[in-house]
Amino acid sequence: MNKNNKMVGPMMNRRRFLSTTGVMAVGASAVVLGGGLFSPDSFAAQQIGKDANATLMKLARDIYPHDTLEDKYYSQVMSPMAKSAETDADLLKQLSEGVAQLDTLSVEKFGKKYTQIAKESDRVVVLKAMEPTAFFQSIKGALMMGIYNNPELWPRFGYGGSAWEKGGYINRGYNDIDWL
Repeated sequence: MNKNNKMVGPMMNRRRFLSTTGVMAVGASAVVLGGGLFSPDSFAAQQIGKDANATLMKLARDIYPHDTLEDKYYSQVMSPMAKSAETDADLLKQLSEGVAQLDTLSVEKFGKKYTQIAKESDRVVVLKAMEPTAFFQSIKGALMMGIYNNPELWPRFGYGGSAWEKGGYINRGYNDIDWL
């Protein structure tokens, strides 16, 4: 989009849009939080395993790959889930078993754990196999609501927010759409 919020350049598919929404270096998505989602000494971290933080962050970034979004936005979504796992035995079990299953599938398909698979396209193969699981769906749902319902991120996606409070879209750029 240009400064007048008009589309410029060729149209792109969803996957390309999600993977190219910024100009950060390709390797930036491999960076994980130093502190992680779970406190290292927490019960949940001890139950799930020391590598679960990195695995869950990589998973989150692969499900909704926005290279220009900092890890903090993914963490804002995933951390409450991690906190809930402290007291919710079913959620803790789902996360623990989900991370283990993700790594097991990764080893079966590519001979290495999920976080060690370098190519995004290879990790997507593993995610496709995990897609029907409750683990994948709960993380995907939390991320979708947490990232795309975050008003702080809307400008980065080119979304101006809800229009009904401002009288709708009439005279607010709706007629400027040239890609429809």
